[in-house]
Amino acid sequence: MTENRNTPAGSSPTVYDRALYELSYADINWNAARRLLARCIRKGKPGSILDIGCGLGVFVECCYRFGVPCTGIEGSIYAVEAARKREPGLDIRQHYLEDAFPFSAGSFSMVVCNQVIEHLPATTARHALKEAYRVLSGSGAIFVYSPSVFNRQQAQDPTHINLHSPRSLQAELTAAGFRQVRSFNNPLKFTRGPLTPLNHVIRALFTIFPISFLSSTANCMAIKPEEE
Repeated sequence: MTENRNTPAGSSPTVYDRALYELSYADINWNAARRLLARCIRKGKPGSILDIGCGLGVFVECCYRFGVPCTGIEGSIYAVEAARKREPGLDIRQHYLEDAFPFSAGSFSMVVCNQVIEHLPATTARHALKEAYRVLSGSGAIFVYSPSVFNRQQAQDPTHINLHSPRSLQAELTAAGFRQVRSFNNPLKFTRGPLTPLNHVIRALFTIFPISFLSSTANCMAIKPEEE
């Protein structure tokens, strides 16, 4: 997660302090990021990874423990200090996502943006995607994970100020310059109410026809074209 100093009118900044992190991530450790790292290794280009809005550094620590080079940037001063205290060897830097990333062009093989974009004002999110494109090397991959705008439970979270559908997130990545944009999503799952018995039907239908309004997530992978 990140905190933003300058927020456009009509949206509210998301400032994750100690209380919010403990409320949301008290029971999560680096093991929770293993599936994400596995996807990066299977689908991405070998090399170093940049985790933008890395929060408490769970993914960065997972990479560190498996010997994968990974750098995290995070706006929350508390989160950066907590991550460094937990594991001093982590490469995590305090940085606001509305600013240019402190890396030269083509510095990374992969970029991860995990549960971050929905917390950012739209202009900051677009800037971050363009900066991710800049710091990726040719054929490098970006992985974006976010709740779907059709996920009513997630939409009720007041910190979720920039929710996307799978299709609109694809459009944002394309506008940033990425190509081969592909979605990989989970279907909606009802835990109460009259639609609960239909969960297995929805899952089956979503497997065949991954319709946006049936998606609980807006997850995408995209590739930066080879440099000419």
